Amino acid sequence: MLRLVALMNIRSHTVVDAQISPYRWGEIPLATSFLSQLPDRSITLFDKGFWSADLLLTLATQRESRHWLIPERKNIKRETLAIYGKNDALVRMQVSPQARKKNPALPEYWDARQVSYQVKGGMKTVPTSLPVERYSASDIAQLYQERWEIELGFRDIKSSMQHNVVTLRSKKVELVYQELWGLLLTYNIIRREAALAAIAFERSPSEIRFKPVCQQLIVMAGSRTAIVGA
Repeated sequence: MLRLVALMNIRSHTVVDAQISPYRWGEIPLATSFLSQLPDRSITLFDKGFWSADLLLTLATQRESRHWLIPERKNIKRETLAIYGKNDALVRMQVSPQARKKNPALPEYWDARQVSYQVKGGMKTVPTSLPVERYSASDIAQLYQERWEIELGFRDIKSSMQHNVVTLRSKKVELVYQELWGLLLTYNIIRREAALAAIAFERSPSEIRFKPVCQQLIVMAGSRTAIVGA
């Protein structure tokens, strides 16, 4: 088994970067390697497994106007500092002693905006660094729904490219990594062609279905194959 952490552009579904490691390694150290690649004036949507004061504070403070959104972590003690509106507040949380031991530069406390909104089955809460002056609570609720776009990207790799096969063919570690990099590169090539087609027809890249593009490129590649004998 291995662990894969991916950084994906949710509008085009292209994989910006990925880190692969043995499964015993954690996701947060792998995600930390992406921070230098995140551009200024960007918003990163995290899965709940990436809750880390060190990761999120570093992302927001390293460069200009970089922000984040992440689902709340249960059982975190917080103090409400300000109320912006219904289900919209500024809260203060304590940075864990373990995190401060690993990174002594971390503060004792850190602040985040906390937005809650209605979803099927109840309320969902997402802490964020996005400022209240520019983003309403409804903006944040709508924006976080786009995080699921990365799941569509993984689905396309597993379903359209791998035909739902749950294991890779390679048996050696270095070949498993090579095969997975090959899958990601091929996926990005297909996504790039889909994005170019979308632009040509004045559509959003996310509107182009992956599977038909993948099948069409396979047909085109097969029609250009030639066998040359000596």
